[in-house]
Amino acid sequence: MDHRHKVSSSPEPVDALLRCVPFFTDLDRVDIARLIGGLERVHVPAGTVIFSEGARADALYLLERGKVNITVRTADGDRSVAVLEAPQHFGDLGLLIARRTASARAITDVDAWRLPRERLEQVVRERPAIGLAMAASLATLIDERSRERVGATRSSAIEGDAAINIPHPARSVRWRAMGVVAALALPLALWSIPPVGGLTSKGWHVGVIVLGAGAAWLCQPVPDFVVALGMAAAWGITGLVPVSMAFSGFASPTWVLALGAVGLAAAMARSGLLFRLALLLLRFVPATHAGQICALLTGGVLTTPIVPMATARIATTGGLAQELAQGLGYSGRTQESAALAFAGLIGYASFSSVFLTGLATNFFVLGLLPPAERLHIDWLTWFREAAPVGIILYVGALVILLVLFRPQRAPTVSVEMLHRQAAVLGPLSRQERTTIAALAVLLIGLLVQPLLRVDTAWLGATALVVVLAGGVLDRTMFRREIEWGFLVLFGILVGSGEVFRSAGIDQWIAARLIPLVHAVGHPALLAPLLGASVAVCRLVLPRVPANFLLSLALVPAAPHLGLAPWLVGFIVLTVGNTWLLPNLSDFYTLLRDATRGEMFTERDGVLVGAALTLLVIVAIAASVPYWRATGLIRP
Repeated sequence: MDHRHKVSSSPEPVDALLRCVPFFTDLDRVDIARLIGGLERVHVPAGTVIFSEGARADALYLLERGKVNITVRTADGDRSVAVLEAPQHFGDLGLLIARRTASARAITDVDAWRLPRERLEQVVRERPAIGLAMAASLATLIDERSRERVGATRSSAIEGDAAINIPHPARSVRWRAMGVVAALALPLALWSIPPVGGLTSKGWHVGVIVLGAGAAWLCQPVPDFVVALGMAAAWGITGLVPVSMAFSGFASPTWVLALGAVGLAAAMARSGLLFRLALLLLRFVPATHAGQICALLTGGVLTTPIVPMATARIATTGGLAQELAQGLGYSGRTQESAALAFAGLIGYASFSSVFLTGLATNFFVLGLLPPAERLHIDWLTWFREAAPVGIILYVGALVILLVLFRPQRAPTVSVEMLHRQAAVLGPLSRQERTTIAALAVLLIGLLVQPLLRVDTAWLGATALVVVLAGGVLDRTMFRREIEWGFLVLFGILVGSGEVFRSAGIDQWIAARLIPLVHAVGHPALLAPLLGASVAVCRLVLPRVPANFLLSLALVPAAPHLGLAPWLVGFIVLTVGNTWLLPNLSDFYTLLRDATRGEMFTERDGVLVGAALTLLVIVAIAASVPYWRATGLIRP
């Protein structure tokens, strides 16, 4: 039955109203703040039907002021089963099943908050335990209803209605089957063919296994880290490399540093610090279309260097952008909502390669550099060399969003909701302060690393120890919150560099690219050409394997092209983070899932991806004179 017993006789703030709902009782302040961002204020005049029995159930109501009568249909007509007086909540079954099992009518003028079903589903995807609590609540409500024996007719809504709908998008079975067949058939078909182009037999066989892995990464029959494990296992089973070489990446300083960075990113998201930073930046800018776009872009730029996991940043900003669009009165899939969504995506993802600590894959490129060059690349040096592209990308992205998504209406309400969310978060918690301390260890250590002469891996390990010892991530959270699949993929591909070198593939690639330098005529022209080539490769490979494989292939060959190895890796990562086909970008699909596809269309995604890809290539071309002056491009 869509009601609960009254819990208080005095008015309560909105966060207290939420906590009165049984399955929200144990939520932490960050989850409560995120739910508040999805609330919609409603006013209902006395005598108005709020919802009717049998209608589509789509929301929970938090009664702030007024009285509501809950009725059910019986053989003798409608029968009242509860009169609710604020503070109260009702309609909770509307978050669990598809149809209303009772009607609600305002006895007096009613002020309430409405929590849409879709907003809760987003939180349940991130906190599955809430779904279990809701299922228990549903069973309790049905039991209460049967015990009351009010003579109501049996509601057909309960039969066959699903609980919360949590979509799990996946490729078709046929497409995935094609991936499995291609991953196995390509190496088998090419195995006995004599090596081509001067490759050794070992190099050829290593390469055809990589080709099979590429087919699997394209079709995604299994997660990408499983493909990487299969690739390493194939190298070992065929006797091409020893186990110690295939899995050497897990013993490398690069992997240890990535582990620390990923753990720190998880701690920032879990503690609420990342959410707090995003709110802080949005609260102090004008509540206008252009102002909020600038806030999301700027917030992304400022947050990127302190959260080395783009997926964590996007997961946070996706929900925040949707809440912001609702707060500004924007409807779904409009010019205004799409602009906010893509401003969050570009701000929190596209600058990942501009900062050394912006993406764990940056450490992978750092590990591929020759030892002498690696010693001279610290946090400030990385940023200094990448800054021209970052500046052009920021200005260009702002122009793209304002031109492609011209506002068709002005904001209708203030951003009061952001202030409510900040109030619920309250002062910095102990977990947030601990996370800030760990962040300071990593960032300050990276800044002064040339003076300390300490391997950066120890900085990552120390930051991770701080968040674990400080209780930000306990044993369960350490297993659940850290992206272990990514770290497995990362470790295998870091070790692949040694495999490529032992098989002579790096030298073979360099020899194939030297004629390209002569054909182009000058290394300066290679930079934008390389960027365009990476964009073409991204048409067939997802972002993560494309960035890893292209970096493995091209960074060691960079000196033969007249380009610094760092520059080649930077170009690969920067262009690789864009998209021409949206479904091959995990950044894009994560944003689409986080917003349930309600803020933009697929056509919007294609337009923004194409414009962003072109912008990045133009930014690379425009930065060539600067890179020539700093010696990254050699005559």
